[in-house]
Amino acid sequence: MNKTVLIAVAAVVLIGGGAGAAYYLGYFGSAEAEAAETPVDAPAALLSLEPFLTNINEGGGERYARVSVQLAVSPEEKVAEIEADALLLARLRDVVLTQLSSKSYTELSDSGGKDVFRKELREKLQPLVSEATVEEVLFADFVVQ
Repeated sequence: MNKTVLIAVAAVVLIGGGAGAAYYLGYFGSAEAEAAETPVDAPAALLSLEPFLTNINEGGGERYARVSVQLAVSPEEKVAEIEADALLLARLRDVVLTQLSSKSYTELSDSGGKDVFRKELREKLQPLVSEATVEEVLFADFVVQ
């Protein structure tokens, strides 16, 4: 019985020591401390691009897509700067148009394909607006025929 008591006391001491060390190292941080460390996201604003109408990548060129794209950009004050820069707007439109015209009817006709397209656009557009962040790519209108 003495061995059992000794093992139990040693286990309690080890567990208590481990928990104390984990607390000391910050593994048991409070939610308030984590919230204080998390930066508050800057609010985003919408940047609407003119609608796109283009043939899509189908053999006969008989299919087309009409898409209206809006970008959720943060911080919101950058939207006015982007809208005032005609060259930057032209570059943004060029990326969207190039990506859109490279897609097939099959890729654009289902929701999974649209999600992939949305992700690709976000990745391609982000480097163009280096001082801002493209939070989301939103489709206000999406027709493929």
